[in-house]
Amino acid sequence: GALLAAHGVEVDAVYTSWLTRAITTAWLVLAPLDSLWVSIHKSWRLNERMYGALTGLSKKMIAQRHGEAQFRKWRRGFAERPPPASPFSSKYPGNDERYVKYVHDLPISLRQSFIRSLGHGKIELHHKLPRTESLKDCLQRTIPYYRDTILPQTVAQNRTVLISSSENAIRGLLMDLCDVPRDVISDIEIPTGVPLVYDLESRCLHLFDDGILPKPRDRYDFGAAADVIFRPCDDEEGCPVDPHLYLDDAFCEDSELDR
Repeated sequence: GALLAAHGVEVDAVYTSWLTRAITTAWLVLAPLDSLWVSIHKSWRLNERMYGALTGLSKKMIAQRHGEAQFRKWRRGFAERPPPASPFSSKYPGNDERYVKYVHDLPISLRQSFIRSLGHGKIELHHKLPRTESLKDCLQRTIPYYRDTILPQTVAQNRTVLISSSENAIRGLLMDLCDVPRDVISDIEIPTGVPLVYDLESRCLHLFDDGILPKPRDRYDFGAAADVIFRPCDDEEGCPVDPHLYLDDAFCEDSELDR
């Protein structure tokens, strides 16, 4: 938030998921901007990918149980789904009151509605919430939400929007926004807490300079295929342009960000 404030960013609207960490991140960004009053729109469609039966397990534990090769397929593959969570497990979002009460944009599961109605002795309509997801499944809910909701309500009206979400939801959006090929998406990393600025015209990303060396592009790990999301930022002659948006010299000399 302090970095955005230093660059003079003014946020007009915020979109985030239903997950606590993403919502808290949005608050932490808005506070230094003196913008806690800005509307925050929450949608489950910006949630982190649903890892099914692997939810809650550490990376080390998954690798030990299933092997490194299978772990990488599940974690970084495009269409690989982990084993599904049981519909009666606490890991299944359909057993979370938030989703039971407030998700209305998914079809009804006749099987789960029948089972739960019998179990509770009353009619209950249960929506088809994901029991597991691949990255492909994740982007099939995030991209339409961006196109149908975020884009017309903010970007199309020349408003500045902040999207506070999780790694895989962001990776899915970048596949569409930056034309990232399917075969390299597994080699792109999204560093935690690093603000990414999307360039609508060049369909690429910029980074806010914070006056610290090495620069953010070199300091953070964006993965082996990072050039795919930064390379399109070329000038009219096709020459690569520095992806950083720079602070003025006075701020760099006197900023608390580098202390």
